[in-house]
Amino acid sequence: MRHTRLILLAVSASLLPLGCGTNPSSSPSSNSKMSNANEKIREAADATNEAAKEKRDAFAREMHKKLDELDAKYDDLKTRASKAEGQAKTELEKKLEVAKVKRDAAGKKLTELKEAGADRWEKVKDGVSNAYDDLKKAFE
Repeated sequence: MRHTRLILLAVSASLLPLGCGTNPSSSPSSNSKMSNANEKIREAADATNEAAKEKRDAFAREMHKKLDELDAKYDDLKTRASKAEGQAKTELEKKLEVAKVKRDAAGKKLTELKEAGADRWEKVKDGVSNAYDDLKKAFE
């Protein structure tokens, strides 16, 4: 029994240096793999960010074009109001006032969208769409 303990102690002592060797996760090969993985994650995040910005910018261009079309309708309404008389003129001028307020709101939302980060623009997008729809109804 005593010999078994001595043999066990000797074997344990001889294996101790093997367990205290270098950490395999900090070897140059592992560090390189971690660096490569981190770089790929950064590249994927950048690509996702860039794609979101492109979608945001495309949506902003589309909405700007639609607002320009409604601006033309606004100018037409303004011309009709200036030529109208009596009750028709009063009604057209009220419609113009409402349209101007709504156009200003839609313009502000569009500016907010253009300034929104890639992570936030989807939330702002709904506000722009709603403001545009509200403005469009003012011309119906």
